[in-house]
Amino acid sequence: MQHILERFFAGIPQADIDPLLFDNFRREHPSIHHHDAMFPPGRGLTEQTTRQQKPEDCLPWTDMPDTHHKMQIKAPDIPNILGVFGDSVKVLSLDCFDTLLWRKTATPEDVFAVLADNPVARSLGITPHQRISAAARAYRAKRLENGSCQIDIRDIYRFFTSLSGEERELLAETEIQTEIDICFAFSPYVDLIRQAHTHGLKIIIVSDTYLREDELRRLLAQHLPVDVLLAISKVYCSVDYGTLKSDALFEIVINDCGVPASQLLHIGDNEVSDVQAPRKLGVRALHFLQFDREVADFLRLQHAASPLIVLEQAAPETVVMPCYSPFRPIFSVANLQRCAPATVIGYMSFGPVLYAYCRFLMDEVDTLQRQGKRVKVLFLLRDAYLLSAACEAYAGKPVGKLVRIRGFIAIAASFRTRADVDYYISGINPEVHDFHCAARQLLLPPEVTDSLLRIALKSSDPQTAFYQLLRDHEVLDLIFKNSSALRSRLRRYMSRQLELEEGDTVILADTGYNGRTLEYLSRTFKEELNIDLLGRYVIASDEPYRSADSKALITTPWWKYDLFEQCCTAKEGAAVDYDLDGEPILEEIELSENQYKKVIDVQDECVRFINDAGVIFTKTGVTHEYSILQRAAHAALFRHAHMPIEAELEYFEDFQHDNFMELDRKKSFYNIESVLKNVRRLPSPYRLGAYDTRGLGLDFTFSALVQQRFQLDLCPEDMNVRFSPLKVSIGRTHDSEVLLLRAHHLHDGYFSIILPYVSGTSAKMLLGEHYEWLQIEDLQLLNSAGSVCGNVSSSLDLEEINREGEIYRCLSQASVATIRSVGLQQFKTPHYYHMIFRPLVSRAACNPS
Repeated sequence: MQHILERFFAGIPQADIDPLLFDNFRREHPSIHHHDAMFPPGRGLTEQTTRQQKPEDCLPWTDMPDTHHKMQIKAPDIPNILGVFGDSVKVLSLDCFDTLLWRKTATPEDVFAVLADNPVARSLGITPHQRISAAARAYRAKRLENGSCQIDIRDIYRFFTSLSGEERELLAETEIQTEIDICFAFSPYVDLIRQAHTHGLKIIIVSDTYLREDELRRLLAQHLPVDVLLAISKVYCSVDYGTLKSDALFEIVINDCGVPASQLLHIGDNEVSDVQAPRKLGVRALHFLQFDREVADFLRLQHAASPLIVLEQAAPETVVMPCYSPFRPIFSVANLQRCAPATVIGYMSFGPVLYAYCRFLMDEVDTLQRQGKRVKVLFLLRDAYLLSAACEAYAGKPVGKLVRIRGFIAIAASFRTRADVDYYISGINPEVHDFHCAARQLLLPPEVTDSLLRIALKSSDPQTAFYQLLRDHEVLDLIFKNSSALRSRLRRYMSRQLELEEGDTVILADTGYNGRTLEYLSRTFKEELNIDLLGRYVIASDEPYRSADSKALITTPWWKYDLFEQCCTAKEGAAVDYDLDGEPILEEIELSENQYKKVIDVQDECVRFINDAGVIFTKTGVTHEYSILQRAAHAALFRHAHMPIEAELEYFEDFQHDNFMELDRKKSFYNIESVLKNVRRLPSPYRLGAYDTRGLGLDFTFSALVQQRFQLDLCPEDMNVRFSPLKVSIGRTHDSEVLLLRAHHLHDGYFSIILPYVSGTSAKMLLGEHYEWLQIEDLQLLNSAGSVCGNVSSSLDLEEINREGEIYRCLSQASVATIRSVGLQQFKTPHYYHMIFRPLVSRAACNPS
């Protein structure tokens, strides 16, 4: 190990090492390590900030020349394009999707919803979420495999590991057929191809796609007239060449065409890959705009409304299901008047969930035993402690063993080859795990991790550089050595403490969610110990790469049940290792004594409920169908997570959870003050947890549920149409323009407005025009990506304004607050001022005249 450190340090110019570099990087890229981010795919802060207000739409940008109009075309322009360029163009190149071929769906992602409704996909239980998740995993895996970001459709379905090879191949073919069914040719480009062919131009298609050329030609053949299809001499698919249009694909195209780049005309709908990239090479490129911005926004809102019509349909079978409540007799007999919070949570909410799980698990054990299996149930500590107690109460005898194996250890013990390391890395979501988490999981000492980070953070792409450094042969040797030692200690624990024998069928019982402990234990020990490993969970994720050997009481694409999980835990530290005799080594308990007391009270109530249910159901002779218990359990857990009552909010107010993998071990589940501060900046329910939204009101809760359920493309402006006026003057002293802008309402009377930062100019806010009293919550400088560069509240010059903290009083209609740019550096990219304020008394209200 010392040799590794010396070699890495030798390659670092010591004078250039900034000890704060990594901390700065974490602050500038919060999504890499912030596991609380709740953004849906493709809807990060950059897009949200951009949608709030684009200053270039309403403000003069004298230092940013606008040339976009010279490269943009719309559908009416298509017939005249060739006439504009005359004989100077020899090759016509077209993008495929959303240019030559359009889809009947509102967005490309909607294709996966159509696919999921196909009988083949339905029979295999495929959901849109699974398809999207599998593609993201495939891209990460391919990049690790050969450095490419190009995958084909079969790479995607390779991660549906619960399916057979024949089923995956059938799904890939079904997706291609789905694309054939929903695509159609955009007639203006069909006519353009004919026109170009008549003029003797060579015609090609260039597409960023995971379909290979023969597959894309199948698609084109179904929708293009024969003469148009024959006129296309070549189809370039990015996956066939291992590079995107924005990288090197156009270089290949130019070389193949055998003409100067200036004689090639390309048209496509993506401004970066279809316009900026080819133009850098000298290609004449045009950006095709399908719609004006106003039309696009309207269609986006219409698309957001489309899934909601199901709420008005007359009881469709897939949405309106019977509401079962099999436990009402128990609640009636128990006489639950004035019940304590622990009773509401344990007896009335979690009790029904655990009763249904006990039925589920015992039915599974019974089925396996009738098949002649020798079944052993292992409840994984810490989280499955309450599951064990509940099953013992349900069965009237102990069921299985409590075992100290956790996901961290199962993964850490699995590294034997570079392929094992790559498999782990491909499963890392960069928005959830940071560099330290990955290195710790790979059992790298802190000093090695720090050395790797110093090198990686000097790269333009630190994440890729760091993962490449992890695959250095000496680093891998260190990983394999430490993993092998842990694997030996874990095997000794499994053999001696758990008394596992060859031929056993082992059920791992746990709360859920991803089943990674089962996944990695199976990879490591299934063949080595000759045992069958099965997972039986309360809640499981809806992921394509879930194990075929796992089942759950409830399956969901979202984990909202941290408090339920916390209430199932044992009062002990997590297992972090084993000694040479296989005895588990536990870390110290991190959480408070008061929290564990509350947890124990809830657990006692859960067990009491299961005992009472057993007595009453036995006495009445009632046996409920499993499906009824399952739906009732799901409803109880859902209600607790999304619609808690006041007593539950108070009970869990000081609850924390500890994450062994994170630097900040203890985190609160929710904090209403931080939530209020959050929604005053960007009121998106996606950013908030279930208990957070409940604290704000059910309107936030239901909005979050609807947006997540239907993946609605909504932004803050869509949530309401309330604005507040603000006059601003942008420019230099003798060359400025006064504009009346509209600030957008956020929450609790707060408004947001974005103003451009232009070096050498000032931004004057004519506050006195509209307000006599107002509160300025925040004034920040943002970069073009929406990241905060600093607070500039101290840069305000006030004229005829009195200030007390955040409260500003405008003494007259001429009151002005000026944002000084003095002290701010010049930037190569656009920057913005973002102000959040709350009008308290408007001038119109004070002076009705």
